[in-house]
Amino acid sequence: MSLIDSTFKGLPEQLLNSFGIDVTYIKTATSQSYNTSTGEVSGSDTNVSVKAIISSVDATVYEGKDQTSSLKFIFGNKELGTYFPNIRDRIQYTENGETKVARIISINTSRGNNPILHTVIAKPQ
Repeated sequence: MSLIDSTFKGLPEQLLNSFGIDVTYIKTATSQSYNTSTGEVSGSDTNVSVKAIISSVDATVYEGKDQTSSLKFIFGNKELGTYFPNIRDRIQYTENGETKVARIISINTSRGNNPILHTVIAKPQ
């Protein structure tokens, strides 16, 4: 364990318990199979409840058209342990009483030997 791990490991949990909201981190199944006859993908995703802080990111423009604003999710290491988020995963959250899902498009993990804090940018679907 590096010094940064032992020094900062518990800090995100303390802050997120005070200021975070409940979201569901959806880990995409690591082993999936594709049925060419039906077009279905099989494999079970794993849902993990995490505390996160959500903030807005400036709207992006693609080919001269405004796109849906992305969201920034900040969450700690407690619930995910040594797992590193990836762009196949998703985050489910509630906005104005409606359940929404956002697909991860960018990941920044603060770490020593193990993850301490994850900051991801995700696009609502």
